[in-house]
Amino acid sequence: MILKKVKQASARHLRIAEIIRKAVSEVLLKNELPLDPNFSFPLSVVNTEMSSDLRTSYVYVTTHEDIKKNEILQRLEGCKKFISKEISKLIDLKFSPKIIFRNDLDIEKHHEIGRLLQTEKVQSDIKKNE
Repeated sequence: MILKKVKQASARHLRIAEIIRKAVSEVLLKNELPLDPNFSFPLSVVNTEMSSDLRTSYVYVTTHEDIKKNEILQRLEGCKKFISKEISKLIDLKFSPKIIFRNDLDIEKHHEIGRLLQTEKVQSDIKKNE
């Protein structure tokens, strides 16, 4: 069996990902995006991952509004050029990476785990073990 060697992110990848995350957060917190109905609450940038060549940045966002996840991404895709321009003003890198927005699913996973832990079967198992 051949195992693939998993590359760990270097310090440079992590540092640039953090710079991009802070810049995107700053732009989104201002909430001055050129959108017709702007967001009621600012978006939160949860995580940022960089591609191996540092040309693409995957930005994971979430919001506290009751908006469909696809609608958030569609709105951000509509003003991606504006966001990229604002980010390039804030960062001091040779190349400004291409930004790809994705929904952060960690919160839903936490809610699902919490819901599963509250089920009757799990509660009865916990009481048996005590």
